[in-house]
Amino acid sequence: MRESLEGAQDEIGRNKAKIKKTEQELEAARMQNALAQEEINRNQQRLKITEQELESAKMRVEEIQNELMNLEARKQALQRNLSESQAQMATLRNIEAETKRRNEIYAQFVNRLQTMIDGGQLTVSIEQGRIVINLPNNVLFKSGSANLNPEGKEALGQIAAVLSQFSDRRFQIEGHTDNRPIKSARFPSNWELSTSRALTVVHLLTDMDVIPENISAAGFGEFRPRAENETEEGRQLNRRIEIIMLPNLDILSSELPKVAS
Repeated sequence: MRESLEGAQDEIGRNKAKIKKTEQELEAARMQNALAQEEINRNQQRLKITEQELESAKMRVEEIQNELMNLEARKQALQRNLSESQAQMATLRNIEAETKRRNEIYAQFVNRLQTMIDGGQLTVSIEQGRIVINLPNNVLFKSGSANLNPEGKEALGQIAAVLSQFSDRRFQIEGHTDNRPIKSARFPSNWELSTSRALTVVHLLTDMDVIPENISAAGFGEFRPRAENETEEGRQLNRRIEIIMLPNLDILSSELPKVAS
């Protein structure tokens, strides 16, 4: 009996030891689980921070892309401005060169035609950037006529000798009248008279070696007066032939910026 009791007590002791060990193992498992949960929580926090950083990085990438697009647009605008500025500078240089050349030609005209200028047969001036040789009609034509006077032919011969030296320049012959109406079978109005006179001058100049491709005619009638038509002096100023040296538009337009089509 005693032996049985002692055996039971030993068994109880062993079971208690097993229970204690199991409890210790359970506590260790709880601690490991708690540590694992803490690690999971830390990893989740780190993941959340990483996601936030990634979102911020995406936003920054978008900002950088927008900045790059703005910079590219600015670059293109600056390049266009530079091209336009270079074209404008080239045009200004061309205008300066054309103005210098025009002034040189004007000086040559005055020098070559000085005798006629002194004799009151013509004037030479620069008007709106153009050289203008102004010949009163009484030097060239009789009233109401488009046939040249002998002295008119002589005067135009001297002018032709000067114009023919400038084969790279274009000239327009303009006929002008006063406001007194004319009405005849040949000249129904001052337009026809002024145009016919301009064409007469053109034909004579081309016969005297002025290049035909460089010369044109225009008639303005009474509509571009130089003076009032109320006085005879004013009407006389308005009755005239003008020989205009046109600006060299080929030079002035050669460096203008091209417009994209």
